[in-house]
Amino acid sequence: MKQIILILLLLFSLDSFGQDDEMVIASDTIQPGYIPGGYHSPSKAALYSLIPGGGQIYNGRYWKVPIIYGGLILAGGWVVKNQNLYLEYKDEAINRFNNDTTINFPELSDTEVLNNKDFYERKRNLNIFLFVGIYVLNIVDATVDAYFFEYDISPDLSIRAEPFIRPPDNYSTVLPTAGLTITLKL
Repeated sequence: MKQIILILLLLFSLDSFGQDDEMVIASDTIQPGYIPGGYHSPSKAALYSLIPGGGQIYNGRYWKVPIIYGGLILAGGWVVKNQNLYLEYKDEAINRFNNDTTINFPELSDTEVLNNKDFYERKRNLNIFLFVGIYVLNIVDATVDAYFFEYDISPDLSIRAEPFIRPPDNYSTVLPTAGLTITLKL
C-alpha cells in the first residue's frame, strides 16, 4: 500500500517540474531579428566599402582586396602620369603662344604640342573615370556579395572537364584529334 501511494505521489508531482507555457528569455541573450548562423547586412557591407576593400573583408572575401587596391593604384598612377604630361605640354603651348619661346620640346611643331596636350588631357580624364569606376565597383561588389552571402547553391550544380581523343575516320589521312569536353550540369 505504501508503494502505491508513493508511486501515485511521484506521478502527480512530476507535473510541477515541467516547463511553464510562457518561456522567459533574458533580454540580453537574443537580439531582435536574430537569424541563426548570422545575418550579413548589405548596407553595412556598402558602408564598409567606402574604405576600399572594407566590404570585401566584412564578407570574408579577402582575396578580392589586393585586386581592388591594385586596380585603384594602377588607375591612380595613370592619372598622375597623364596629368604631369598634360601640364608639360600645356606649359609648352603657353610659352610658345605667349612668349614665342620653345623650352621642352623643340623638335615638335605648335600643332603637335597642342595635339599632345589634348591627347594627355583626354587620357587623364578617361583614367579618372576608370578610377571612379573601380571604386564604385568595389561598393557594388560588396553589396551584392552580402545579399548572396547565405544563398544556397544546389549540389547538383557542377562543371566537369574531360579530355578526349577522336580517332581518324576509316580510309582517312587525317591524324587523331585531341580536345577537351566541358560539361556544365545545372
